[in-house]
Amino acid sequence: MTFNRVFSIITMTAAMLSSGYAYAAPAFSADQLCKAGLALAIDKQPRGIKTAGTSGQRILLALKNGKNDWDYRCTVNRQNRTLKIDARDLKRNDKYFAQAIRYRVNEGKRSVEVTLKKRAGGGLKNDTFTTLQLD
Repeated sequence: MTFNRVFSIITMTAAMLSSGYAYAAPAFSADQLCKAGLALAIDKQPRGIKTAGTSGQRILLALKNGKNDWDYRCTVNRQNRTLKIDARDLKRNDKYFAQAIRYRVNEGKRSVEVTLKKRAGGGLKNDTFTTLQLD
């Protein structure tokens, strides 16, 4: 190889590395998306929610102060960008949990915005969580 060709390959590689093409922000895991959805639905911070395991395609979530091995089941539908959450305690399941929780990932800011309908009256309830909050 000639010097010019080697120099151009090195220059292009350096440009790609510095522009961010080689480093893509990691996608949000199903655990992180479920934590964000549950945090919004029950008005808790995600740090108070832990992943208790998986059951097939469902993520099992528990409150950190809870005595159960899991309290909520969550299913992520990446195609429709929705979350479905069910409570283990049937008294906690109501129309609020029956609805799908929508999410939108913003990779540039490494955040996810979750949205659902409010309990009383109309309107939407939403919140944004970063990857640091969901880890």
